[in-house]
Amino acid sequence: MGAFVAKNGWIRLPIDPQLEDVAQDFRKERDEIYGNIYEEKDTDSRWVGDLGEWVFNSFLGASGINGSQWLKEQDAAGKADFILPGDFSLGVKTVKRKVTPKPSYTAQITAKHAKEPVHGYFFLCYDFVQRSMWLLGGISKEKFLRYAKYYGPGDKVHDNYTIRPGHEIYNIELKHLTPPQRFLDLALSLQQSAQVA
Repeated sequence: MGAFVAKNGWIRLPIDPQLEDVAQDFRKERDEIYGNIYEEKDTDSRWVGDLGEWVFNSFLGASGINGSQWLKEQDAAGKADFILPGDFSLGVKTVKRKVTPKPSYTAQITAKHAKEPVHGYFFLCYDFVQRSMWLLGGISKEKFLRYAKYYGPGDKVHDNYTIRPGHEIYNIELKHLTPPQRFLDLALSLQQSAQVA
């Protein structure tokens, strides 16, 4: 199973099990540096977020985007995950699911991340059963916060997902996202326009 682009612009990439190991090791290194500010359950699989960053970085390379910066080192806590050319800052957010994502699904950020100094967010979904990473698209931070719904402790996002204390989120329907390649094109052109103005 190779890369696949769906009609809606989502991109599915197969994930080698060795890349999961790399992401898990990377998460351990980050936790040694920053600690973990959240209460964690074994099922949280926080390394999936790191896997999403690795995949997004590969997507930038495959899209011919030169000059982007991945903030993965010691100064990364509380900042953007990537700085695209033209200083467009981006938070990359990945969730895990045991099924293929559907257009009726939602994307989310931890409420604490709403204060991150970023211009936008890019969302991915890892189907860990099929070992497939789905690049779903991006959105400006301003638009995200305009359309997202806040869920606090005890709120039910759906029948199998109740918000734990300290894990509050902002949640948005996937229909508000701009497909991956188009989002990259728009983000780069907007920043270039801003620099010219």
